[in-house]
Amino acid sequence: MTNFENRPLLRKAVEDTIALSEEPHSNSSPSTIGSFQRVPGGCISTAARVTLVDGRQYFVKSSHNDLEIYEAEHNGLDAIRATQTLTVPKVIGMGRTKCGYSFLVLEAIKVGCTTANSNAEFGRSLAQMHRKTQTNRFGYSQSNFIGSTVQLNTWGNDWQTFFVENRLRPQIKMAQNQALTTRLFDQYADQLLSRMGDLLNDSSSPVLIHGDLWAGNVIVSTDGQPVLIDPAVSYSERESEFGMTTLFGEFGPEFYEAYNECWPLMDGWQERVKIYQLYHLINHLNLFGHSYFEPCMNILQQFA
Repeated sequence: MTNFENRPLLRKAVEDTIALSEEPHSNSSPSTIGSFQRVPGGCISTAARVTLVDGRQYFVKSSHNDLEIYEAEHNGLDAIRATQTLTVPKVIGMGRTKCGYSFLVLEAIKVGCTTANSNAEFGRSLAQMHRKTQTNRFGYSQSNFIGSTVQLNTWGNDWQTFFVENRLRPQIKMAQNQALTTRLFDQYADQLLSRMGDLLNDSSSPVLIHGDLWAGNVIVSTDGQPVLIDPAVSYSERESEFGMTTLFGEFGPEFYEAYNECWPLMDGWQERVKIYQLYHLINHLNLFGHSYFEPCMNILQQFA
């Protein structure tokens, strides 16, 4: 069941949002939803592909979460689009109904099949985005979300300090507050945080990263182009982008080969990337519970 089946106010709000996005004096049919199909996946929003009576299609996400989650998503998509390197869906609009449902309306992408060529194209384009967006500070203009967890983006000049204070420490504290850790976990975590300056590079410029780059957040369109969704952007050390790519739904070898042809990663990145995996694993521990405890402990023990 989608939210549209029992939320007429939501349905009407989405129709009105689509209508407002159209060109003035458009001769198109009224923006009336004719049908909708639930799209599986995701743990925050209900997602559906809606088809208007005239055949136009849109992708709609809705939930009882605060609208700021969708506002941050909109901002991240705009930031990636502005680089002119990678494709993202166009944002049609967003809003909140009187009954408290927030929603985001996006361009619907016609989905094709992932191939070796699309993986390679994605690797090249991601490297181009990273190279093109080099800057001088880590962080972002606003905090955003990794899943439903707030992701702090306070500006900083030092990557190790930024990663500790804006990424790992908040996640560790959250896990401790939820009684998801043990004394040994806490001991290893303290040791790791104190050693971060010895473990991570601080030699490259901050770059714009997607931030939540697992296979489920990359769609291949029917013309073979990779399309990114659900960003958690920041200006970060580019190696941190690969924490999720190497953790959930790995990309093919063509992706990494193409990336390295365009902008080679520094020696040892495969080992350092485990620390970036830890950020996402502790977030999953906080969101989904104890099944992620052992993967977190394995990395903590390795680097503590």
